Amino acid sequence: MEKTLFRVIDICKTNNIERTFIQELHNNGLIEIIIQEEQEFLEEEQVLHVERFSTWHYELELNVQGIEVVNNLIDKIEELQRELRLLKLEK
Repeated sequence: MEKTLFRVIDICKTNNIERTFIQELHNNGLIEIIIQEEQEFLEEEQVLHVERFSTWHYELELNVQGIEVVNNLIDKIEELQRELRLLKLEK
């Protein structure tokens, strides 16, 4: 199954995001940029992350390190919620 790719330049224009912000997210391991034919792309799931992270950055004024911390905490909460659901099913 082929995944839908979106050009980084289009995402930046559409969401009014600086290209350097996308690069910082990538450099910190928060998103994965795919390079094809000398152009940068993001998979659909990554675009959703970029939109969330840009809100945190531009509206809440979180830097990339703060975004990484918040994202890790949310991931951990979601993991604990999944474990709790499984434990409740086992009763």
